[in-house]
Amino acid sequence: MTVLRRQVLRYGAGTAGALALTRTGTAAARTPGRRVAVLGGGPGGLTAAHELAERGFEVTVYERRPVLGGKVRSVPVPGTGTDGRRDLPGEHGHRAVFGFYHNLPDTLRRIPYPGNEEGVYGNLTQVPWQTFVREDGKKDLSYPSTPPASGALTVESVTRMLAGLVAEVGELPPHEAAYFAQRGAILLTSSKERLFGQWEEMDWWTFIRAESGFPKSVEYQRLFGGTAQTLNAFKPSLASTRTCAQGGEAIVYDMLRRGSDGPHNRVFDRPTSEAWVDPWADHLRALGVRFRTGHTVESLTFEGGRITAADARTADGSSVRIKADWFLAGLPADRAKDLWSKEILAADPSLAGTAKLGTIWCQGIQYFLREPTPLHNGHVVYVDSPWALVSIAQGQFWQPGFPATWGDGRARDCLSVVISNWEKPGVLYGKPAAHCTRREVAAEVWAQMKRALEDRGESVLPDDLVHSWHLDPALQDGPGGLSNDEPYLLNGKGSWRHRPETTTAIPNLFICADYARTHSNLDFSSMETANEAGRRAANGVLDAAGSDAERARLFEGYSPPEFALAKRVDAQRYRAGLPHALDLG
Repeated sequence: MTVLRRQVLRYGAGTAGALALTRTGTAAARTPGRRVAVLGGGPGGLTAAHELAERGFEVTVYERRPVLGGKVRSVPVPGTGTDGRRDLPGEHGHRAVFGFYHNLPDTLRRIPYPGNEEGVYGNLTQVPWQTFVREDGKKDLSYPSTPPASGALTVESVTRMLAGLVAEVGELPPHEAAYFAQRGAILLTSSKERLFGQWEEMDWWTFIRAESGFPKSVEYQRLFGGTAQTLNAFKPSLASTRTCAQGGEAIVYDMLRRGSDGPHNRVFDRPTSEAWVDPWADHLRALGVRFRTGHTVESLTFEGGRITAADARTADGSSVRIKADWFLAGLPADRAKDLWSKEILAADPSLAGTAKLGTIWCQGIQYFLREPTPLHNGHVVYVDSPWALVSIAQGQFWQPGFPATWGDGRARDCLSVVISNWEKPGVLYGKPAAHCTRREVAAEVWAQMKRALEDRGESVLPDDLVHSWHLDPALQDGPGGLSNDEPYLLNGKGSWRHRPETTTAIPNLFICADYARTHSNLDFSSMETANEAGRRAANGVLDAAGSDAERARLFEGYSPPEFALAKRVDAQRYRAGLPHALDLG
């Protein structure tokens, strides 16, 4: 039984009218007045299109780029494939599908892929290890992506686990390791009221007391300020403590095998577009979805209390008017804010907050190597790197073999590196990444990795290992440095109040991007959040249309029952104006 067939049976006879499909998956019938325009072809927009197309809506997706996928798409390097091989696979940055993701894996299972019982989900492969690499001879730490469960989940056991882990990663004084573990225990047992009322309004740097209280070492600041930026693309002095806590909490429970969809850390077994985006687009076409790429949406027309049209410009400069019954905005926040006219903002003032949301740079570079790299078997976090680097050697996870599939046959591996700090001076040129040229970025990142990996004198990354490199094309040289066409959402302190709901006050306008509020699992910028936003936006359309189709399922994140009482007590203390019971300053 195919994945598509299982989907049809799941919805049952009660929704047969909303999901009339032929054996080939092509839409057999359409209900008049159910035209949907999805503005943006990233994960959020494609998720909304998927959910609505399954329920019989006529969906057209408009995307400004020539290909689909948004920031998760692969970016082939033109002209690099020879003798029938595909072009070398560039990308905006490597990505992981974590065990605490739940909405996204459900979608992956529903995208057919030849030979896979569970569809595209079957293209995920576990990353066995994660390594924190230190410089100046400091001890490196490798740990398994799915370590053994560590027994009972109590505040004391989690505090001990955190203290032990942080002591291993760095050369911290014992009292500093214990102090950070205590701060972590506060977050794990904070009530929802305190998370949103207190920790949402405090930046991470302040919460961990990096510069207050008893003297904090440089090592403390680097590990718990810098590593947060490396792992989450957060700026410690700006990021919401609540958001940082959410990510850290999810990782802890994943490591304890609590509420996980699968292994803690997984990657696709080939470039993302080949493994996921292209099969997804094919499946959506089979459901009747139409795609209009090269269409940049520039404005919305608001008349009679509704959105009546959207205007887009094509790649050749032509203007196109988009008519639909329902409009779903899947553009990132930095672009969506330009669509909100005075009339739209008057109809839904909450959309004005979009302009107050910040962005951060988090882009990637790929080094195509002449030999398989001898780096660790998984993600490598360069704790001391000025630019907050994380790398992964991808060839070891990709099928089929790298040199036979991509490039000219001489490139045998792809070392993909994400840069999360674009504001700190580097080691070669003394300039922040944003002020460098593309070539300088390539040289600087290579030098920072060598400095960490070769600090004991051995040769790990000889310069002649590099066949070629590819930097995210969203970054272009300009006066004084680089411009960035695709920054990421910054979950800054207090940003929650500026984020709109997926269902707006305008009855036919919905938001299906990661800056919208999501309430079920995660709400920080990620593929999982975009997927949930797409599901919520689709459900908003179903509600507004009076549809009797089954709503898109929303998957809840894990909440440990062992901490429920502690959270109830903290809620009472918060309402009484008291600090958290463990917060001793």
